[in-house]
Formats: sequence, structure tokens, C-alpha cells
Amino acid sequence: GDAEYAKGTNELDDPDRAPTGSAYKVHAQMKREKMMEERRRREEMQRLKALKEDAKSIFVDKNNENDEDNDGFDNKDNDGFDNDSDDSDDDEYNDLLNDSNAELEAIRERRIREMREMQMKKAEQKSLGHGEVRTITQDEFLPECTGKSEWVAVHFFHKEFNRCTIMDHHLKLIAPKHLSCKFLRMDAEKAPFFIHKLCIKTLPTLIVFREGKNVERLTGFEGLIIDPSEPDKWHTGRLEQWLASTGAIQYKVPTEEIKEEMRRMGIRPKGTLWSG
Repeated sequence: GDAEYAKGTNELDDPDRAPTGSAYKVHAQMKREKMMEERRRREEMQRLKALKEDAKSIFVDKNNENDEDNDGFDNKDNDGFDNDSDDSDDDEYNDLLNDSNAELEAIRERRIREMREMQMKKAEQKSLGHGEVRTITQDEFLPECTGKSEWVAVHFFHKEFNRCTIMDHHLKLIAPKHLSCKFLRMDAEKAPFFIHKLCIKTLPTLIVFREGKNVERLTGFEGLIIDPSEPDKWHTGRLEQWLASTGAIQYKVPTEEIKEEMRRMGIRPKGTLWSG
């Protein structure tokens, strides 16, 4: 009886180890705290990842060589950052394909499907001429503005006007980042019919079309100027904000938290102040 039982490895019942014992309670509490700490760690990692993704969605790579003296943070109006995230999208896509965690399967499948659709959309937009600023003739104007592209922005310029050169400078930075809109330019001297038809009196003029309809226009640098004493020096972000207000592109001004994260990551905004 008791003598034989005593020979076992757990020869005696230990009330302290029972589900109601103090040792069990301590162990259970430690396990709960560990799980909570792990959950907090995962949530913090997700928060930081989301913050970095927000930063990446509006920054240029840290090797930018332009505008060495201006980091874009000291002036509250310097709010334009690059948005070229194709490489990070590809990395995420590959990571998701290699992820075998069953718990993430549903999220993985949905995200892969979304990214495939995004890639197909980008390919379609680029096939329509999005992603660059193209010069068109008067005869090409209607086909380009009434074709398959929902959003089209046309810069009416004069080759000898410095401000038209400045507008081109900013548009060439914006076009590769915002594939939702097609960016075109047309020589006003060679397009008298449309200059008259659209009542263009000042150059540069930037007109936004949606599904072939004129929805908004920017005359000169109206609303873009930061310092009246230097009217030609404004940040690309100002023009991005204006375009976003029309619906042609998606753009958000980086918050102070995102700017701080960008500093921590060593990311510099692109030098998009016109310097001649």
C-alpha cells in the first residue's frame, strides 16, 4: 500500500502543486504575464511597422544627393516626400509567398490577392502612359484626355517662360509616384485652338480632367507660394496637396510622428525646392 506507493517518482501528493496550490497559481500568473508581454510586443511591432510604412509611402531613399542643406523638416511648408514603394511592395509580396504560418493563412491570401490586383493596375496605368510627363500635340489632346485614363493633368506651357520650367520640374517628380493620374504637357504656342477654348490667360496653367471633363485648374503658382519674397521657391508637396484636393492623386502630409520616425531611420526628403 503506502510503502509501495512511496517508491514511485512522485511518491507523495503535493497540495502545493495541485491546480489550486500556490505554486500552480504562481506558474499560471507568470504564464499569463508572459502571454500579455508577448502580445504587447507584437502590437508594438505592428505599430512601428505601420509607422514605417506610412513613412515609406512618402519618402525618397536615404541616398538622395539633392538639397543637401535642407532636410525638409524645419520649414512646416516643406511637406513633399517621395512615394516610390515598388521595391518594398515586391519584398512584402515575396515574404508573404514564403510565409507558412497557418495562423496567418487567411491574411496572407487576402494580401497576396490585393497586391496582385495592385500590380495589374500599375501595369495597366503604365501602358496608358502614366508614370511620366509626356509632351503632346494639339491633335493628340482629345484622344489623351478622353481615353481610358480616369484622371489626366495637362500643363500648358511656353518654352521661354521660367515658371513653366519650374512647373515641369515638380511635375516630373510627381508623375512617377502617382500612377493614378496621367501627366501631359502641351506647348501653348502650338495649341491656339485649345488655349482659346479653355480660356487660358496665364502660363503656366495646369488643368485636371476627369473622364474627359475639366474639373479644376491651377493658374500660375496660386496657393503654392511659401514666401512672397521668393515666389518661385515652393516645395513639391504643395503641388501634391493641390492635386490631391482635386482627387487626381492620393497624398497626405506627413505628421510630426512620421517625420520623427524618418529622422530616426535616416531618411531624407527629396530636394524638391526649385533652385534654377
